[in-house]
Amino acid sequence: MASAYGCVPRTDAKCSPLVGARAANVLPSDRRRRFPRAERLRRRAEFQRVYSQGIRVAGRHMVLFAMRTEGQGRFGVTASRKVGNAVIRSRTKRRLRELYRLRQSTTVTESLDLVVNARRSCARVPWRVLERDFDSCLGQLGERMKAGRR
Repeated sequence: MASAYGCVPRTDAKCSPLVGARAANVLPSDRRRRFPRAERLRRRAEFQRVYSQGIRVAGRHMVLFAMRTEGQGRFGVTASRKVGNAVIRSRTKRRLRELYRLRQSTTVTESLDLVVNARRSCARVPWRVLERDFDSCLGQLGERMKAGRR
């Protein structure tokens, strides 16, 4: 099908090796699923309360902060300028939100306000490595919550 300018897209073009390498980092998302506003931390004061009163768990590529809450748990993500430019920070935050969304029903996050701070390396690692790191942090968080430690 030709565009408005009469250009016809090429169908015989081959993908570069770089595209294949990037395909391993693609998010396995389902576009129909959303991250509702009621399940997000949005205000600075909400983030600050989790930082000051919550539990801190450090991973290789992220730092998790969690605080028990009454009712439904919420989630927030931060990425400083150290992570990269705006495009990279946004991509990193999307990846972290997707990690949380995929594990939302199977983890200890039901009645927790959870904040994830992305580290600089978070933007560069493959999806599988990020998954392992997130799972490891959630495991440590679960252990610390059971023990009642900060």
